[in-house]
Amino acid sequence: MEYSVKKGDFTQLGATKGKTWANFCIACRKETDCKVLLYKRSHINQLEEIAVPEEFSKGNLRSVRIDGLNLSEYDYNFQIDGTVIQDPYARRITGRETWADITRGLKDSACLRCRCEENSFSWRGDPEVEIPRKDMVLYKLHVRGFTKGLPEGTPDRGTFRGLIKKLSYLKSLGVTSIELMPVYEFEELVPLETGSSPESYTQWKSKRKKKTAKTKEKPRYKINYWGYGEGMYFAPKASYAAGDYPDIELKTCILQMHKKGMECILEMDFPDHISDSRILQILTYWVKEYHVDGFHLQGNRIPMQMLLEEFYLGRTKLLYRGFSDYMIPEEEKAYPRAFLDTDEFLYPTRKLASGINGNIWELADQMRKQNLKLGYINYIADNNGYTLADLFTYERKYNESNGENNMDGPAWSFNNNCGVEGESSSRNVRRIRSRRMKNAIAMLFLAQGVPMLMAGDEDCNTQRGNNNVYCQDNEIGWKDWRQSRAARDFQSFVKKMIAFRKNHVILRREQPMTFADSLSIGYPDLSYHEESAWISSQHYNRKSMGILYCGEYAQEEEDVYIGFNFSDFQKKLTLPKQREKRNWYLLMDTAAKYAFLPEAEELEEDGYTLEAQSVCIIIGK
Repeated sequence: MEYSVKKGDFTQLGATKGKTWANFCIACRKETDCKVLLYKRSHINQLEEIAVPEEFSKGNLRSVRIDGLNLSEYDYNFQIDGTVIQDPYARRITGRETWADITRGLKDSACLRCRCEENSFSWRGDPEVEIPRKDMVLYKLHVRGFTKGLPEGTPDRGTFRGLIKKLSYLKSLGVTSIELMPVYEFEELVPLETGSSPESYTQWKSKRKKKTAKTKEKPRYKINYWGYGEGMYFAPKASYAAGDYPDIELKTCILQMHKKGMECILEMDFPDHISDSRILQILTYWVKEYHVDGFHLQGNRIPMQMLLEEFYLGRTKLLYRGFSDYMIPEEEKAYPRAFLDTDEFLYPTRKLASGINGNIWELADQMRKQNLKLGYINYIADNNGYTLADLFTYERKYNESNGENNMDGPAWSFNNNCGVEGESSSRNVRRIRSRRMKNAIAMLFLAQGVPMLMAGDEDCNTQRGNNNVYCQDNEIGWKDWRQSRAARDFQSFVKKMIAFRKNHVILRREQPMTFADSLSIGYPDLSYHEESAWISSQHYNRKSMGILYCGEYAQEEEDVYIGFNFSDFQKKLTLPKQREKRNWYLLMDTAAKYAFLPEAEELEEDGYTLEAQSVCIIIGK
């Protein structure tokens, strides 16, 4: 290969190319030995080493332009002081096309190579999808696990293309926003240390000549199934692609989400050493190149102030556990896009749903939680913990297969097996579990914040009691698509609950409730009731309450009264007197067989008696 080298362009990190030239720019100190390694794609073992002299430096950057090089014929890596590394700005990593390929782990580091390719993609017809905060229904999924559990032989299982085929399913549920667990290129093979478990002890065997020989121990691996940790943040995960072009497949997937009126939110995990400027570069890249609508950020030192002030990200949603409303400018009220993502909602609701030391006032505080500038993400189950179904099926965790002696995963999750550990053939046990799951879903979708479903929770998905499936790339960690009749019935309930929320703006009103009759109509926007209307006692051990949302404060005709009874006894809640000729109508009771009534039934009395551990919805109109 004939080429010439000269000092390159420092304005763009990574590799850029023309027809007959390529420019490489990498962060490294002037004192280091730096080389570009070129691998001829048509000759696997052909390697060209190009030294980048120290005079090709500016600050802590090194850049070289190579004329006479057609980079479309080569893959590349960098070598710094003798260590081969991949370009952290590479748009494509080759060598990981097959998921968890152990033979790859036995090779040298050069089996992973960077590729500079520019595959054309048309965003023609891509609509601007900006789901208002009050309309959001969030659904979190793992791209591989979401469709890998489909029957053997199903095309494109566990890939972006497989996800595209299920977008109509998510749309039919009522989902507006899809959160993808890490889809950037990460290493899923994690080597286990020698001696980390009894199976890894050295094996000895005798031979005919009475000599002992030590067998060569093969490397052992655990799977980083979830994908958290540092990765190649500019490259989509190659093994999540059904074909040869992961970038095209992921862009197609996002485009199809948009065409169905759904937005795409990516989960990004940044260890502490990732600089603020690089985080900003990464997020800006995904918005520009992949039209991503938001990010769920993981890490201890995310520069939220910087991200909020970046003009290019001005319409991009940001979910993070470290938000405070003082960080958010007043003008953000026009389009609230900052969301606090914590487990604040999880524990109060779990305690009541499981019958373990719950307090109805904790729930009431969570139900009305709202802020003009800052949104709240509510969930009862997440990837880190039990599934919704397992919360009411297991009282202890079953994480032995994770290889950590069952010491990993949350030790206490306010879970309750309803009298039988694990799956049960008892109709009574199954009925109790179903009701508690419906209670949990009702709390989630009747609260003011943004509800989030974990994939599979809508149809009773189980992880068999494992509450930390970070390494379970198998049926335990995959969504099970084989729906039982009970699962279909529960999914129907979830759909109706989502639809009810969408049909009643008062349940998701962005203006915080004031408890005042500011419209002078005899009702405040929000009020609490118990055995007597308009009276509620703030006792610590209260387990029942009626919460009344007055629809007129959201320009709606219907009022919504939600009855909660998490005690072990029947409880009558008194309904306030309706205005003029309006009446109260029962619409849903989780104690009923199918919960939602075919048609709302008018109530003749001034109250309604709830069964133990049940939730009801009563409409005033």
